[in-house]
Amino acid sequence: MSDLDLLAAVLMDEDAAVYAYGVLGARLDDATRAVALDHFDAHRLRRDEVIARLRAAGRPRQGPRTAYDVAVGGRAAALTLAIRVEDSLAVRWRDLVGGTTDAGLRRLGVSGLTDSALRAATWRRTAGLTPTVALPGQV
Repeated sequence: MSDLDLLAAVLMDEDAAVYAYGVLGARLDDATRAVALDHFDAHRLRRDEVIARLRAAGRPRQGPRTAYDVAVGGRAAALTLAIRVEDSLAVRWRDLVGGTTDAGLRRLGVSGLTDSALRAATWRRTAGLTPTVALPGQV
């Protein structure tokens, strides 16, 4: 895959994350919702950064999907969704790190992978699970 294809794949998952956090926050208590809001904001910033990089390279942005599989019935399902979102993004960021020779994109990928792994660990801990996995991005 080209660098632009890898970035476009990251963008698809960042769009999904923004959507998912908008849904799952409604199923959380106030303190946990505040964490979700911080993560929502972080994903919007990452999404916007990826969009800017794609635009700068002349790649048109494909819009987000009209719907995502994010139905949550309660707190436990919301936490499971948050973990799934972050694990999925870790894979995308890992793919960028391994698939590019561009140092700037590799730094972006490492940063995105690190952030996703930390957010996933936060959600795992909140859900009462072991917070870390051996190799984030290897889901």
